[in-house]
Amino acid sequence: MPSAVVLGTPLAEALQNVVQTKLAEVGWSTGGLDDSALAEYIMLMVVNGKTQEEIASELSNDLLGLAPEDTGAIEFTKWLFEQVDVLNGGPGQVGGNGAQDAQSTGMEMESNMTGTANEARTNGQEEVTADMEMDMQQEGSM
Repeated sequence: MPSAVVLGTPLAEALQNVVQTKLAEVGWSTGGLDDSALAEYIMLMVVNGKTQEEIASELSNDLLGLAPEDTGAIEFTKWLFEQVDVLNGGPGQVGGNGAQDAQSTGMEMESNMTGTANEARTNGQEEVTADMEMDMQQEGSM
């Protein structure tokens, strides 16, 4: 299963562009600017978490009416899921390291915030202790 794809993100836009090109390449669309309905529908299936098999079945049976022996939809969806991984896969790619980077960054931020809070608590305790010691010394000198 590919990484999560969210509409409106650079990853989704890049994926839709390569899907549109591929659809024209395999002859399922003309590649014209106004010929994006199939690409958009495929994107919605990916965004909604459909599996490779579910997308291939829907393309083959419901959308394109391919013959049972035609493996085009299976090959296309295999390519599609590879593209999600490629586009979301590494540094310099559209998605960087994707959700994993976002999760790591969130965990680092939480760790930093926790560390700062603990540091502030420790510093605060030291200040209270120093104040108490000064008060005790002043009381003892009276």
